[in-house]
Amino acid sequence: MQRFALAAVVLTGCLSNPTVEVDQESLDIPRGAATDLLVSIDGAPVWELGEVAWWVEDEELVSVTPSYDGYHLRVGGNYEGETVVHVNSYGQDVAIPTRVGPPAIVMIWTEPSRISVHVGSEIQVRAKSLDTLARIEDVTFASRWVVRDESIVDLDASGMMLHAKIDGETTLHVGHGTNRAVVPVAVFK
Repeated sequence: MQRFALAAVVLTGCLSNPTVEVDQESLDIPRGAATDLLVSIDGAPVWELGEVAWWVEDEELVSVTPSYDGYHLRVGGNYEGETVVHVNSYGQDVAIPTRVGPPAIVMIWTEPSRISVHVGSEIQVRAKSLDTLARIEDVTFASRWVVRDESIVDLDASGMMLHAKIDGETTLHVGHGTNRAVVPVAVFK
């Protein structure tokens, strides 16, 4: 009887599969961007992706490849839409709903990036952005502008002209979504 119980314990241990998990339940990726998934087996990160298989229901929307570090899966957004990324190991399938949204702005800046003018002068300012598809766009009128000290300069938002009123230093702030840029402004007599 003891041999039978021991054999049952050993056999049960051999038949149980490890638990496969990923660190994100769903993905929302801007077009042109990518995010990394960490795959774990029994709570330990997978260091050899040979233990894992993956596939995508709509391969045009997203691509999945090993990341540069060799232990993450990199999911890249190719076209806008929704699909499911599947990660498989030890007979288990983890389905990750994935949405690819419009390209996202990753950086904004102003032209000019620094302003030095004389009292009474005017200078036009513009805001430019770079998105996840590496496109540069003018976002001047779609941005929020604030002058730190309006006694030194003021901004005519209709023509985006900065008017120098008195000598001094201030900053011009521009925001678009979560991106920000700050322009130092110096006005001389």
